[in-house]
Amino acid sequence: MPLVLQYGAWAIGLWLNLRVISALVRGSYREYPFVFAYALSLLASTVIEIGLQAAPQTVRDGYYWIDERILDVLVFCVVIAFIDEAARYSKQKTIKRRWLILAAALIFAVSYTIHRSSHLNRQMTLISRDLNICALMLLSGGLGLQLTGAIMGEQLRNLSRSLRPEGIFLEVVSGFLGLYIWWRALRTQTARARSLA
Repeated sequence: MPLVLQYGAWAIGLWLNLRVISALVRGSYREYPFVFAYALSLLASTVIEIGLQAAPQTVRDGYYWIDERILDVLVFCVVIAFIDEAARYSKQKTIKRRWLILAAALIFAVSYTIHRSSHLNRQMTLISRDLNICALMLLSGGLGLQLTGAIMGEQLRNLSRSLRPEGIFLEVVSGFLGLYIWWRALRTQTARARSLA
């Protein structure tokens, strides 16, 4: 990605992420602790990524996969928390918390086993894709949009080297849209809660 686009993407992403965090800090973080943890982790990882631009490529690559693992786990936690929240108010409490956690761990373990490879980038891209597909099947809205873009972007990057820029662009834009939707939803909820108080 050209440097100007990269810095532009970081600026937009940081701004949207700060808007989500700001909306959560106004009270929603208690209801959505995993969303809050994800937003904070995304902010920290972006700032670290920007700071590592002068570091050797091996350091950046190592950081990238550590960051991806943390964010993937947090996305899964967000999905489980949303399902758990929905099930909590359901008349039929068929979904137990322990089964959700077990299913999430099992999906990761199966994906890791299937895609085991000495080529770390390929292995983690495929595992990340699998986790995103599973999360997408469970969740809609802003996160669903973000995950759809991530899946499509990863697939474009895997199909051809010439489609790499388009894949990265799709992932970045869908991430922005997901953060924007979260910010708008959380901002509206905070305003509604204030008017009822």
